[in-house]
Amino acid sequence: MSISIITVPVLLDTSTHPSSLFRQWACLYGYGIKIFPTMAIASLLFYSSVAIRRRAAGRRWRMFAAAGITTMIIVPYTLILMAPTNDTLFRLEKDSEVTSATSLVEAQNLVRKWGWLHVVRSLFPLAGAILGLMGS
Repeated sequence: MSISIITVPVLLDTSTHPSSLFRQWACLYGYGIKIFPTMAIASLLFYSSVAIRRRAAGRRWRMFAAAGITTMIIVPYTLILMAPTNDTLFRLEKDSEVTSATSLVEAQNLVRKWGWLHVVRSLFPLAGAILGLMGS
């Protein structure tokens, strides 16, 4: 969530041209895609492991299963709800190398929209962590 709360505002405040904003966003996306899917999968495996062990021991396990599933909702959310914005940003980043058809305000609004979409996406792992704590 810190990406949306800290990094996106810094990008918006410091970029003076759409092409630089798109380039910075693409770089940010690149770092995120290298780190966050692995973290989500690791969380799912952790919660699944706990759920399986607790179920085998006859203890409460459903909350841990729910935590893993809730964490992984980021995948369909990203693919269905964020992909159109991601695709637009990537297209505009590529186009901005050739032409400056997009205004800075339009670019900022699109990155701002992406930031809000990312805030919502960040709530799923947070909810998973809360469910995991409640299952303890």
